[in-house]
Amino acid sequence: MNNRLRIIAFFGMGFALLLAFRLVSLQVWSVETYADQARSQHVKKRVLLAERGRIFDRRGRVLATSLESQSFFLNQISDRDSLRALAVRFSQQSGHDEASLLEKVDRSRSFVWLARQVIDAPTGLPEGIGRIVEMRRNYPMGALAGQVLGYTDTDGQGIEGIERAFDPILRGEPGELSARVDARGQMLSTLGAVRQMPKNGDDITLTIDADYQAIAEEELLKGMQKFNAKSGIAIVMEPHTGEILALANAPFYDPNDFSKSELWIRRNRAATDQFEPGSTFKVVAFAAALEAGLVEPEDKIFCENGRMRIAGGKILRDSHPEGWLTVREVMEESSNIGTAKIARKVKKGPLYRQMRLFGFGAKTGADLPGEVGGQLRHPDKWSARSLETLSIGQEIAVTALQVAAAYSAIANGGRLMKPRIFLRASRKDSTTDEGSPRPIRRVISLETARTLTSFLEGVVSHGTGKNARISGYRVAGKTGTAQQVKEGQPGYDPNRYVPSFVGFLPVERPELLCLVAIDSPKRIHWASLVAAPVFSSIIKRILSLRQTPLRHSAPLIEEQPPPPPRADIHLVGLSRKAATDALKRLGMTYQIASEGDRVVGQHIDIEENNVSLFLASAPITIPDHRTETKGSESLYMPDVRGAPVRQAVAQLTQLGFQIKISGSGRVIAQSPEPGVAVKPGTVCTVECKRES
Repeated sequence: MNNRLRIIAFFGMGFALLLAFRLVSLQVWSVETYADQARSQHVKKRVLLAERGRIFDRRGRVLATSLESQSFFLNQISDRDSLRALAVRFSQQSGHDEASLLEKVDRSRSFVWLARQVIDAPTGLPEGIGRIVEMRRNYPMGALAGQVLGYTDTDGQGIEGIERAFDPILRGEPGELSARVDARGQMLSTLGAVRQMPKNGDDITLTIDADYQAIAEEELLKGMQKFNAKSGIAIVMEPHTGEILALANAPFYDPNDFSKSELWIRRNRAATDQFEPGSTFKVVAFAAALEAGLVEPEDKIFCENGRMRIAGGKILRDSHPEGWLTVREVMEESSNIGTAKIARKVKKGPLYRQMRLFGFGAKTGADLPGEVGGQLRHPDKWSARSLETLSIGQEIAVTALQVAAAYSAIANGGRLMKPRIFLRASRKDSTTDEGSPRPIRRVISLETARTLTSFLEGVVSHGTGKNARISGYRVAGKTGTAQQVKEGQPGYDPNRYVPSFVGFLPVERPELLCLVAIDSPKRIHWASLVAAPVFSSIIKRILSLRQTPLRHSAPLIEEQPPPPPRADIHLVGLSRKAATDALKRLGMTYQIASEGDRVVGQHIDIEENNVSLFLASAPITIPDHRTETKGSESLYMPDVRGAPVRQAVAQLTQLGFQIKISGSGRVIAQSPEPGVAVKPGTVCTVECKRES
């Protein structure tokens, strides 16, 4: 009996000690753990979202802001008819069709988002539908600068463009609210406390001018539609600061509804897409030669009459065949052969260094997501003909932003500036973080910059860039027409081009620079006809916005209007040079549709004042181009220059001309000139000279 009592007493004492230990553990050692559990049941934490900063243009106009919206979710509905009704009701707000939304809510009837960030919220919802207030990103100007601004996701995180590049600044920091809840989990508003206040995002101001942007987009779209092009880019910059005043990418998209556009359309292609620049790249070879003192503006260069063989048997051609040209004229006429000969003087190493100095082969450093640096191979990997082809803008890939930055360096006197899109950040306490212009390096001397500017002014005043002229202003610029490489195959696609023009004004102290590039225009692909007019339209409209525009003297203010298009010109039978010289005198542009020595066919586009010439190298019989005009017979003067005198006499006699001969040997000059309409019996004077 005593043993039994002892055992009971022992176990009783052990239980008491265990109970005491447990009580001590609960009251002392585990007090924080259980207190936290108790608080979690009665106190709920809520995230206080920070307000995302706004985005302004340089004049303070709102480009992006946040609006209060409502989001709806399914909490608990099991009736399928109710689900179907909800699918119909929310299909428009959610962006899903009724069937897909019904399938979505049917799979998860406990919780599913029905629609996020709805501005015009539906009313009279059944039980089981919950709603919360969220901030929705809004772009008041719609598609304006869509590729520049980018967009955010439904959680307010920047995905593309400026929204992504400056997301840490715009997003701010969320706060935290602790509040007691009742047994049903409902918040008791009188028993809450803010543990951390949210820090709203900063507002940022861009260098973009909304007016300039709208003009660039409108004129770019017109140019694309005129030639049924795939896409286009237009950039307007201030060359001394690198500030980007407009950056247009067409086709456009609306960041308010970005999901309806294709991914490639949302890219800021001025920074992300690369292409061969063509003739706009020729300034690099000229800059290198001038810097090294290898050429002077009036030095003569023989341009091989439009054909020159280079390494590998390739024939380098000029669209405007020429003989002797000065260095200045090589730029004005955009001679591939003349530029290649200048590059040969420079040599590989110095030419490559000049390319790198201008920023090619590296990112510009602009605050634009997805920017690429282009493609520029080291001279060790160049082929035997790379020196010549690189100098004319082939075998290299660039972005439109790189070209604009390089020409800005010429315009501002030789300094390469970092393209700038960010102007300032502003906080609610009125403090600001100002951006500032950032010179990268000097790429050419002031003297070389001035010389290149004078060359480029000649391109616009009487060279290939005449369609970029602006009355009252001295404009400098360069055309470029580059073939695109075949997709997935070697060689160039004969049907795909990127015509571009880049220019700046006024020449005395450039304030505006504009680049236009059009991708894959149809019918006509020459930059002088496709890109240069868009440049002119953009700049003219921008200048008209200024309240007191400063009118600079220009050598072309009093120029006569261009002659009207001519439909009666006849060039068949003329040599290539005679035909192109005649077109130049008439103020008409032309393109070579097939290669050869003589014109065998022509097509005149009256609307574009352009002639397509079809050439052939085989000997042809020059027809008697006689037509009835007001009862009298007329024909066109053939080209006999370079022919032996006997051959010239036979040809002219057959056509009914009277001939007056001076000298002997081969014909070196004739009157009337080739291509001129004359009557039978006209006296033709030919001057001949023996070959030495």
